[in-house]
Amino acid sequence: MRSFQLRPAWLLALLLWLGLIVGGYAWLLRYSFAAGKASASPRAIPSSVAAQAPSARVQLFLALHPRCPCSRATLSELAKILSRAPEACEVTVLMYKPEGESDSWMEGALLDKCRQMSCQVRPDPDGRLAGSLGSLTSGGVALYDAKGRLRYQGGITASRGHEGDNAGKQAVIEILSGQHDSQKSMPVFGCPIEPNPTERYPL
Repeated sequence: MRSFQLRPAWLLALLLWLGLIVGGYAWLLRYSFAAGKASASPRAIPSSVAAQAPSARVQLFLALHPRCPCSRATLSELAKILSRAPEACEVTVLMYKPEGESDSWMEGALLDKCRQMSCQVRPDPDGRLAGSLGSLTSGGVALYDAKGRLRYQGGITASRGHEGDNAGKQAVIEILSGQHDSQKSMPVFGCPIEPNPTERYPL
């Protein structure tokens, strides 16, 4: 009976194939858990943003890019937050659009979802309003209490484009429920707020 012998060329091909699988999986993990850029949110709501949301209620500002594939998961997690505390805050979505584009540039499933959730949607040319809150990445949340003081800054998903329980969402729920007095901060997982967010992403 002839014994099976793996030829060197086949062995090399197999090792290359396995290497591609492992390397691709490692890249995907690194990509999924690479936090986006952010700067510190101001301790009080900036006047430029306060004019967009003059209510004296607790204010949750969400920076959102309508063409970022990660944004769908962010809105799903926001819906879960609001279901736990439906009257606890007023939500303003700062929807990115390039300077000079009409509001129709933002149209799509994500904008429809925001409207279904009764969020206030404000066009944000070149992301200036989001930037004034320190949100440089789609999915960034800045939460201010009824006195206009910062209570939370960060994301509400566990990784890029993935739903599920995570520390950011839980922190917001606890703050809205009055369980925490201290300020919280978490990383944001999403696309850069720029014209073509999916063309490149720094890892």
